[in-house]
Amino acid sequence: MRRHLRIDLAYDGTDFSGWQVQAKGRTVQGTLEAALFRLQGDRPVRVNGAGRTDAGAHARAQVADAFLETDLGLPELNYALLRMLPADLRAIRLREVPESFHARRDAVSKTYRYRLDRSNHGDPFLSRYALHHPYALDVVAMQEALLRLPGERDWSAFAGAKCKVKSRVRDLREASFQAEPKEDAYFSFTANGFLTHMVRNLVGTLLEVARGRTSPEQINRIVASRDRAQAGPTAPAHGLLLWEIRYPGE
Repeated sequence: MRRHLRIDLAYDGTDFSGWQVQAKGRTVQGTLEAALFRLQGDRPVRVNGAGRTDAGAHARAQVADAFLETDLGLPELNYALLRMLPADLRAIRLREVPESFHARRDAVSKTYRYRLDRSNHGDPFLSRYALHHPYALDVVAMQEALLRLPGERDWSAFAGAKCKVKSRVRDLREASFQAEPKEDAYFSFTANGFLTHMVRNLVGTLLEVARGRTSPEQINRIVASRDRAQAGPTAPAHGLLLWEIRYPGE
């Protein structure tokens, strides 16, 4: 029986070389496809993912879809898949979807969070999931810079060198910073899509603002320049978390 499944996933990306299948390296997509290959009797399965997370980045709510030939019910499929997947990759929910569903093309918004460990000593329990950043921050200046970001525009200034998409225009709908409690702060960004390294480059630039190295007013100039050299450094991947993906009706 041919079935089209939506698979909601969560993973610790520390030991993965990103989402997308590669010739070498352990990837989330490759690990999931290998499990589904076994589940349907050693027949190849191709998985679509909603977003291509970077090597070392994490996901609380990644979404994938795949066609499977199986007579197992959803509870049995979910149980079997959990037994086949490693501890750092979990299938949170399985559901049947129309044949036309596509995890990436049908997504209407994605939200990423970038977490900071603001403690002086560096929390060992956050070391895999947050950037240790104990330095003084000018939060007022950073909030002013954040207010300048939302809008539909060309984000080339914040795109990584490996970004190959034809259009770099994205609608950034929300950009914020939460710092309560102080030691566990995070940035949050919601858009209809993101470019390669876009969130990490935004964070790196905002931290430059927060440390007085870039003024909030320069944000508009950086965006308008479309020049990656004008923006700040790329923040490390381990602080990045794919937080939420929304689809029509959700």
